[in-house]
Amino acid sequence: MAVPNKRVFYRRAIKVGNSSGVLLPKAFLGHYVKVAVISPPKNIKKDVTSILDSFLEEIIGVYLISETEDQIEILAISTNINKHLEKRNYFVDVVPLNVLKKSLKEKQETREKIKSAKPIINKMLLFELKKLI
Repeated sequence: MAVPNKRVFYRRAIKVGNSSGVLLPKAFLGHYVKVAVISPPKNIKKDVTSILDSFLEEIIGVYLISETEDQIEILAISTNINKHLEKRNYFVDVVPLNVLKKSLKEKQETREKIKSAKPIINKMLLFELKKLI
């Protein structure tokens, strides 16, 4: 077997029929190639907006609770929707405002999450919630 060529190509996968493919130079035709998936940089605001797309009319605030390499925890405050959503490494809790306010009074864990939260949408609501703590 020949020594592998150490050239590295960075290509974006494109739609090919019902799957995806990577375009390479014609000189590679018939050769074996190695394709590695490289995760794109995180765009939390865009990803969360996409995940919450069907609920956006009811959302009044979105906050980043915690972020690690494997997991991003998001709190979305709604007018009346109570749901837990998971997509890729995003864990999104959609909680009605009245339920969150009650939880702030009763649970230390909720207070800690709100203290460490960073605003994605509606910084003013987060400020008001922190005043309740």
